[in-house]
Amino acid sequence: MKFIHLSLLLSIASTLCAQIPLSDFDKSAVKYKKINSYIREKQKHNVQYFSQIKPSVSSESDLSAYSFHTATYTINSPLETTWNACVQTSPAQLWNSGILKLGCIYNQNSNTLHYCATQEFFPLDVNQIYFINLRFLRVLNIAAALITTRIDPENKIIEFTYIEGNTSQGKQSMRLVQSGENETKIIHDTYFKSSSKFRDKRLYPTFHQKSIGDLHKNIDFFSTEIQKKNNVSIN
Repeated sequence: MKFIHLSLLLSIASTLCAQIPLSDFDKSAVKYKKINSYIREKQKHNVQYFSQIKPSVSSESDLSAYSFHTATYTINSPLETTWNACVQTSPAQLWNSGILKLGCIYNQNSNTLHYCATQEFFPLDVNQIYFINLRFLRVLNIAAALITTRIDPENKIIEFTYIEGNTSQGKQSMRLVQSGENETKIIHDTYFKSSSKFRDKRLYPTFHQKSIGDLHKNIDFFSTEIQKKNNVSIN
C-alpha cells in the first residue's frame, strides 16, 4: 500500500514538473502589453499552469441564453484550397493584421509554448490556446484568448472557444462551403455572453465584425497564394 501511495505521489509530481507554469512566461518575447497583463491576471486568479486553462463552453453546453452573430465571407478560391489555407498557414501569419496580433500559442497536446515573434512555423491543431491582442482605431486595445476545440476536415468546420475567465464566454465556428468552381463561402457563427448586456448588444458585434473581417481577408490572401503555387507547379 505504501508503494502504491509513493508511486501515485511520484506520478503527480512528475506531471506537475512537466507542466509549464505561467510564471515561466517570457514577457520580453511578447511585445503586446495587454497580453502580458492578461496572463498576469490569470496568475492572480490562481491559474498556475497553462494546462489549467479551460474552454468556457463545451459541445454539450446550452447556448440558448447567449447572443448570436453570423457573417458570411466569399473567398475567391476552391473549397480545398481555402481549407488548406485555414489549416496549413501558420496561425502567426493568419492572425496578423491591423487589428489582430497573435502574441503566443500554448499547445496542450505537446505542452509547448510558442512565441510568435520567432516566426516559428506550426500548423493549426486542436487544443491550441491563442493569446491575441486586438486594437481598434488606436483607441481600444484589449487581449483575449481562444482555444481550438474542433477541426473537422470532412465537414470543413473549425471551432474556437473562448477560455474561462475571458470577458466574453462562448465560441466561434467557421464552416466552409463550396459555392462555385473557384469560390468558397465561409459562414462564421459566434455565440457570446458577458456580464454586460450593453456590451453584448452595442459593442461586441461591431468590434467582432471588424476583427473577423481582418481574419477572413487573410484567409483570402493565403488561399490565393496557395492557388498561385499550385498553378506554377502544374505549369
